[in-house]
Amino acid sequence: MKEKEYFKRLTEQDKIRIFFRKDRGKIKHFVVQYLSLRGGRWRSIVRVDTCHGYPHKHIFHANGQQYVTKMRGDLNLIFTESIEYIVDSYKKIKVNYLL
Repeated sequence: MKEKEYFKRLTEQDKIRIFFRKDRGKIKHFVVQYLSLRGGRWRSIVRVDTCHGYPHKHIFHANGQQYVTKMRGDLNLIFTESIEYIVDSYKKIKVNYLL
């Protein structure tokens, strides 16, 4: 099984952590995590992963609240769309985090 992890920088204070395991060209496990530098620390704002055996999205808020949503569908598609969603919407996501 092939494994890869890298970071995609959005700004000096925003980045995406991308981790995945592939087997025969198909995603078997992944983490797509949007992080923002807040108060000198990298804070998780959104994370889409398969850590519990199924795809789900965590949405975090500055007040400590967290919302988890189960997702259905093809892991390759969810993985790709999660990256695209964060890249396209990270500014709005950050505003929501602060509410």
